[in-house]
Amino acid sequence: MEYVEYKNSQSYLELEKQFKKYGTCKKCNQIITGDHWCQICNSKRFQQNFNNWTSNHNDIDKFIQDIQLSANNHYKVLEWIPYDRFYDVEYIAKGGFSKVYKAKWKDGYIRNWNINDFQWNRYGLEFVILKSLNNSQNVTLEFINEVIN
Repeated sequence: MEYVEYKNSQSYLELEKQFKKYGTCKKCNQIITGDHWCQICNSKRFQQNFNNWTSNHNDIDKFIQDIQLSANNHYKVLEWIPYDRFYDVEYIAKGGFSKVYKAKWKDGYIRNWNINDFQWNRYGLEFVILKSLNNSQNVTLEFINEVIN
């Protein structure tokens, strides 16, 4: 087994445990970091797609991109989803800094990469929760740091 130093500097024992549990990627031959998830290959896939979406807010885009590059399994992926990808949107309540909605997501969340179809396998959800931020044009780094925490 080849030793690979990941961003979070995993120890050799942790890498060995991952190798035994998940094996290696068929494309890059590195240790898979999650269930059918190669962080190295998927980071490249996300990066190649950065120019195909935007929130129209540089700090938010950078935040999402950083999360995508560091995601070592599908549970840690964050995506910018355009509003037109939701349907049956239902108002639920108004909070201190946002309005809350319930909706169905046409595509569903990313699960893993389909090596035969060269696209993401996605799994649908019964519904998702959406928040419409008041003054969303004025999102600050302080707000983004709060989300991170």
